[in-house]
Formats: sequence, structure tokens, C-alpha cells
Amino acid sequence: MSYLVLARKWRPQRFEDVIGQRHVSLTLTNALKTGRLSHAYLFAGPRGIGKTTTARVLAKALNCQEGPTATPCNDCDACKSITEGHCLDVLEIDGASNRGIDDVRQLRESVKYAPSSARAKVYIIDEVHMLTTDAFNALLKTLEEPPSHVYFMMATTEPLKVPPTILSRCQRFDFGRVSSEDLRAHLRTIATSEGYQIDDDALLMLARKAEGGVRDSLTLLDQVASTGEGPFGVAEVQEILGLSGSALHFDLSAAVVEGDTRRALVLLGEAYQSGLNLQEVTEELVHHFRNLMFLAVGEDLGEMIELTVDELDRLKAQAGKVRPADALRWLRILLDVAGHMRRSAHARIHLEVALAEMASLPRAVDLGQVLKKLKSTPSAAPPASPAGTGQGHGSPPAGRAPESPQASGRSETPPTASAQLSPSGGAPPTVDVSALSQVWQQIVERTRTEKAFLGSCLCDSKVVGIRQGRAQIVLDDANGFKRDQVEKPSNRRFILRAMEELLGRPLGIQVVKGATPPAGGGADSPAAGEARPSYAAPPPASRQDGPPQPAVPKTPEPQNPARTDVKRIADLMDGDIIGPAM
Repeated sequence: MSYLVLARKWRPQRFEDVIGQRHVSLTLTNALKTGRLSHAYLFAGPRGIGKTTTARVLAKALNCQEGPTATPCNDCDACKSITEGHCLDVLEIDGASNRGIDDVRQLRESVKYAPSSARAKVYIIDEVHMLTTDAFNALLKTLEEPPSHVYFMMATTEPLKVPPTILSRCQRFDFGRVSSEDLRAHLRTIATSEGYQIDDDALLMLARKAEGGVRDSLTLLDQVASTGEGPFGVAEVQEILGLSGSALHFDLSAAVVEGDTRRALVLLGEAYQSGLNLQEVTEELVHHFRNLMFLAVGEDLGEMIELTVDELDRLKAQAGKVRPADALRWLRILLDVAGHMRRSAHARIHLEVALAEMASLPRAVDLGQVLKKLKSTPSAAPPASPAGTGQGHGSPPAGRAPESPQASGRSETPPTASAQLSPSGGAPPTVDVSALSQVWQQIVERTRTEKAFLGSCLCDSKVVGIRQGRAQIVLDDANGFKRDQVEKPSNRRFILRAMEELLGRPLGIQVVKGATPPAGGGADSPAAGEARPSYAAPPPASRQDGPPQPAVPKTPEPQNPARTDVKRIADLMDGDIIGPAM
């Protein structure tokens, strides 16, 4: 006698034997007891969870000599013929190969005839969503009003592809995935009956690998058992099925959490050399980082994770070092690379790049916490107002009239600054404009070497002043093109990092429009476009009759603390305040 695989040998023969689908079994059992059976059913759900098996059990319940009954005897001729698959009145149709309108027409002709040996004629249409639109339309009338002796039972893994006109004529039952614990208990029962020696942890590994499918779990158990009589532990099952195991997952995730890119790549190389399927490794890593994300959100979500007690404790300890936003970014990277690997010939490189990116990513920062710290830390000096608002760096305080150059004894030309950065500007007082001009020429030369196009935009640029921790730069730029190139984030970061390396401390930049101020402008030199001072000659006084009128002081706009914080954050994100180069 030929060997019968476990998935067929242990196929359920009664409703109570169908595991994990109690809601379906209970409803059909009560319908049989009360005689409230429908003429058409649709069983929907993932593969290998009992849809076709339930349809066969229902067909036996209808045709058993003791029935219709909720507990078929499995001993009568009708039950045996249905179990063995050669009953003439129970027809199993493959929707993928009998999907045309001609096949449905043949079915419509056959339903007219009474059953030959059984009580009812049952049509089990598997993968019904594969039928064509014309075939579905041809089936509508027969499905809605079949003869009293005909029952339709349709199964599908994709119920969304079934037309609504078909769905409205059927009672739909949604089959769910079986939990790993229920699968492990089921596999333990079968392994004990078959005499297999296999650990519970190994059975749990098979149940997880099956992803809720009973047939898949039995197929995996069959594959393991075919190698010998055991005993089988976790290591043996991993070797037989080519699984990576939880140890590799924890080591890789630890390298990512600690930012150890080298360690992550070494571990992946060792896994590749050992013959593991990298696509399988990636799929298992997706589940591992999904569990990590759940525990990072909250430990109470551990109930939704199917792990052993030791694995759960270890994962909780790792999740305590991870922000939910970081775990979410890592999971998205793995999901993306899993899709790319299926379509690429360079699967290993895709996974290496993903792991390197995950380990190298900077950790997420809560912007709300940053704002709280900014509000709790008072600024050393009031921030500069935006250009063009009429309130420059040297604007007088509220309620005080600005002095005219003649009254204050100062000339209209802006003073030559002390050539030093004030402490409020964020840089030490030892850096002056002349020194910064020399450094700027070195920056221009470096830019010409490393970024020729950007260097050409800076070739005629000059440093004209320092204000609020920013070097003010004038470009020979008639149409604003060079300014746009300098303001690009990547180019701006390059210039700022070069300036930090040469100066030994961070310093921002500001491209100034308009006329160039005299060389040597210092910390009080305002940017062009601000209210004070103007480098053009003042307009002649207009002629007026009577005595001159006193100047009316301009009341400055009140500072908005929230707006000030936002501006400081914007400056931070813009790159003016930068950290060490990576």
C-alpha cells in the first residue's frame, strides 16, 4: 500500500475535528439540527485551514444514511464514497480549470437530474474566484433557484474577486488562521499517534512556519519525519527546513539597535555561507521586527505575539532600548527590501544594504520634547527678526525713538565692527571677519576640487560680516541662480561642515542680497534687505513749509515666544547648527 501523507491521513471527518473554526462548525451543526440549511454556501479564508474539508463533511452530513445529521457515521456507503472521493453525486470542481461559460452550461444541464445513489447532489467548486465574468453570470439563475436536491458549496482564498451578485445568493463563512498554540497541540497529538519523537519547541517552530495553515504544518511535520525517527529538536528542525532560528534574529536586531553595522553585515555573511535562504531570513526578520515594534509600543501587546516565555523576555529587554518610531522605520525598510528581493537577482546585496541602513540611521527625536527643552531653556540673546520686517538687529527698544545719524554723532556708513563674534552669536570671540575671509577662500578652493559646479558659483563670493552666529556672504549673482545652488540642502551642509572643520566650531551662513557693505563688517552688520542701515545715500529732505516735524517713533512688533521657538527649530533643521560629520 502506498504511503498516505499526513495532510490526507489526518483530514477531519466530522465538524468537531475541524480545529480553529468553531464558529463555522457550530453554525452548520445547528442548521442541520433545525433543518435550516441554505442551498448555497461560500467558504472564504487563507489556504489550508479547512474550507474544502468542511464542505466534504457537510456533504456527508446531508447524504449519511442516518441523516441529514450533524454527526455523520463515516461507516455507511455514502459516507465512505464521499471520503474516498468517488461519489457520483458529490462533484468537486476546480474553478481554475473549469472556468469558462461552457463548463457552467454543462453544470446547469446536470443539476436538472436527480441524484443517482445519494440523497442530495452537492457541487463543491474550489477556487471559485477563478471563474470568468461570463461564467459567473451564467451561474446566477441556477445558484439563486436550484432544484431542491442540489446544494452549492464554494471555496475561495480571495473573496473580494467574487462578484457581489454571487455573494448575495450565498451564506458566507470566513475561516480564520489557526493560532500557533492550537497548531502545536494538534501536531503533538499527531506526532504521538505516529510515534515521532519531537520537542515542543520544534513543534512550535513548525506551527509558526505554517502561519496558521493546518495543511502547511502537517506538510512540514511530514518533511521532518521523513528524515528518520528522531528525536528532533529545534536545531535538527532548523537544519532540515533551512530555517535561521531565533538566535540569528536576536543577534541581527541587537546589532541594529546598537548601531553596529559591521556586526550586522558579518552575521548576514555567516548566515549566507551556512546555506540559509536569504528570502526566508528576510521574511522571518519581518516578523521579528514586527514583534519588536509591538513591545516598543507597549508591553501589554505581548499577548498578541506568539513566542516562548524565554524569547518573549529577551525581546522585552531589547524593546526597552527602542523607540516606537525607530522600530517602525526598521520594519518599513525590511518590508520594502522583502518585495525587492523577490524580483531581483541580487537578493544578498539588497538585504545587506537594508541592514546597513537600519544600523546607521540616527535615532528618532520627539519634536515635542525638543520644544519643551527650548521653552525651559532661556535664550542668551533675543533672536534676530526676519529680514524685511523693518526691525533689524540694531532696532531701538519699544517706546524709544530711533536716533538720527546727525543726533547721535554717527555717520551714515555702518561702523567697522570689532571683527569679533559676540557670545550671543554662538561662536567664540577669537574669530573675526578677516580670519573668516581667509578661511572662506580655503572653503572655496576645497569646493572647486570636490564640487566643481558649486565651486564655480562661489568663485567671486566674499564674506562681508558676521551676525548672530552666521557668516554673511555676498555672491556675484544677478539672477539668483547661484544663491539657489548654495541654498540647496546638500550644498549647504557641505559648506557648513567645511567651515566647521577649518574653524574648529560650527558657524552658519547667510547669503546677503543687495549692495556689498564695506569690508570688515562685524557682528552688528545687518543683512541686506533689513531696515537699518542703508548703504545708499539718504534721499534729499523734501521741502516743507513751517518748522520741521519731529520723527515719529516706530513701535516694534511684539515678540511671539511660540514663533521664536519655531524659528529656532527651523534653523536647526536647516543645518546652521550641525553636529559632527558622519
